[in-house]
Amino acid sequence: MREKQANLSAFDYQGGKLVTERLCKALDAKNLSELSSILNIPTSTMSTWHKRDLCPYEVVLRAHMYTGVSVRWLTLGEGEAFPNRGDQEDSNLIFDIDSYKILNGELISQKPLTLDTSILGDTSVLNVMAVFDSDCTYVIDRDTRKAVSGTYLVDMDGLFSLNKIQRLPGKKLAIGFNGSTLTVEEDEVKVVGRVVLVMEKN
Repeated sequence: MREKQANLSAFDYQGGKLVTERLCKALDAKNLSELSSILNIPTSTMSTWHKRDLCPYEVVLRAHMYTGVSVRWLTLGEGEAFPNRGDQEDSNLIFDIDSYKILNGELISQKPLTLDTSILGDTSVLNVMAVFDSDCTYVIDRDTRKAVSGTYLVDMDGLFSLNKIQRLPGKKLAIGFNGSTLTVEEDEVKVVGRVVLVMEKN
């Protein structure tokens, strides 16, 4: 007979300004207006969080899924924002990273991919994720969320894709789509991360 499950008491979650300030740090947002743009949430909603001292649990989970930021740090103020980064300083360290495949514009979670940090070479990035597409595995730096030039994992209207992007004057982006190029406004595209390594199957 199974032993009785221990009670899982609720944590004393923090909310309001404490959480939004941590979200700003984790997402490199200078202020609430920038955070609002990154999260696609009105600043008025954030003001409500502040007034009522609410914890935006969905946003916390979203930030964790995108960047790997600690949920405990965001909601309780305990530990480090990115606790795994310090453990990854050893150049020979093997670690698991979140992995996905893109199906009909959705990110579908896969088994974690095990990497040796030496594979990343001189990229000097450790907050990474992997996306499997055809015969290639794309390793993506989740700390890069502004497109300049290269291949990026992007979110457009809630649909994910890997695209080559070149920044243009006037806060515009030239995005490659199956051999053609489309010019869009910068705020029409959410950058999830930049591809720093492509591994092809032999």
